[in-house]
Amino acid sequence: MPGTIELIKYTSPMLEIAQAVVEAKGEELKKCYQCGTCTAVCPWGNLIDFNPRQFIEEIRLGFEGFEENSWKCVNCRLCQDKCPNQIDIPQLFQSVRSILLAWQSCPSELNFALAGIRSQGNPWQEDKEKRGEWAKDVALPEFTPGTEYLFFNCCANDYDTRNQAIAEAAVEILNTAGLNFGYLGNKATCCGDMAYTAGENEIFQSTSAKNMQTFTELQVEKILTLSPHCLNAFKNRYEFEKNRPTSTHLVETYSELVKNEILKPQFEVNAKVTYHDPCYLGRYNGIFDAPRDILQAIPGVELIEMNHNREHSFCCGGGGGGAWLDTVKGERLGDLRVLEAVEASAEVIVTACPYCVQMLEASIVGLGIEDKIKVMEISEILLSSLKQEEK
Repeated sequence: MPGTIELIKYTSPMLEIAQAVVEAKGEELKKCYQCGTCTAVCPWGNLIDFNPRQFIEEIRLGFEGFEENSWKCVNCRLCQDKCPNQIDIPQLFQSVRSILLAWQSCPSELNFALAGIRSQGNPWQEDKEKRGEWAKDVALPEFTPGTEYLFFNCCANDYDTRNQAIAEAAVEILNTAGLNFGYLGNKATCCGDMAYTAGENEIFQSTSAKNMQTFTELQVEKILTLSPHCLNAFKNRYEFEKNRPTSTHLVETYSELVKNEILKPQFEVNAKVTYHDPCYLGRYNGIFDAPRDILQAIPGVELIEMNHNREHSFCCGGGGGGAWLDTVKGERLGDLRVLEAVEASAEVIVTACPYCVQMLEASIVGLGIEDKIKVMEISEILLSSLKQEEK
């Protein structure tokens, strides 16, 4: 009769990958005692049969079945925050993905985005020389040494037509406040966050190195980001040899400018508004109050909280490469979030992440409720209270 080791080898055709993952995150795997807390809090459990506890055990034993599920995690970090042993479960998924990528096992649509970052510096595979085209008619100066703030716009805002409106609103607000800021334009490249969470470490190292070199050459000391993903990459993932620039999300800057009455919201925005906490702004970086302070300062806004808010916020589904994956109707995390907002009687979902805007708007269209609710990025709603809309 075969022993335990022989039996595992016989029934575990993926054991080589499993052993590679264990070597990369061995201590993390050893911490797991299969309590199932991660599975209980994972938002996917509301839609599909997805079991992080089982996923971890399959990796340990090298059983087949974890390959497809490896790409489900959206890096929302609810599991890590609730884990009694504080296991970095999103990082575990990232390690598994890096092994699968080495074996050329990756969803095709994610491969497209990764190829775009590698060749053009953006996941849209748009020409890198066209990054700054949206700003040609905007009062947005070039960043040069001595400029106080670098306005880092994010690929989503540089290339996506919908999100370019967010960037334009942000630039107008910063100009209104009189800040000394500048933009890299075509000198910028993707922050690399999506490549990192997809397990493409080589692309992440390459893109981060390019940006760090640019920041150093231009003597960047302060970065303002519109995307929580860029913020998290610069603050927590880039390995600066020295003189790490200070990175701040624009909601924090707006909040201070409003508090100090440099920005004065005055025009009424009569709407029932709920705020969606982006995972990378909230759980990853602890920014919960600033966006709410801004909304409460806008005349006419009635701020309503959804059941899942702040550190308990539900993910839109766009993290961890999720924004690039084709998801069938009925299996979209964004749908849950939109329906929760509707249940709270909100008319507008405000958020502070370009990917959340994309995912939530896609869910509204998919649910066919465009007449009931809409999505605004916080720059857009703030600007509408600073500036009288043209009739």
